[in-house]
Amino acid sequence: MPIDLEIGGVYLPPIAQALLLALPIFLVVDWMLRRIGVLRFVWHEALFEGALYACVCATLILLMGAW
Repeated sequence: MPIDLEIGGVYLPPIAQALLLALPIFLVVDWMLRRIGVLRFVWHEALFEGALYACVCATLILLMGAW
């Protein structure tokens, strides 16, 4: 089970850790999809990016639970 992380006296719960860790991963995946040209086929780019970020967060949470 993941534990709370303490940074400068502020405790971050595991969900906040996953959200913070998902941001750079999301940015790299988003950059790669833009370079490949996948986003040209997406109807609503903001909805797609929000769903992609949610998928990255969910994957990290599942991986954190498996450790």
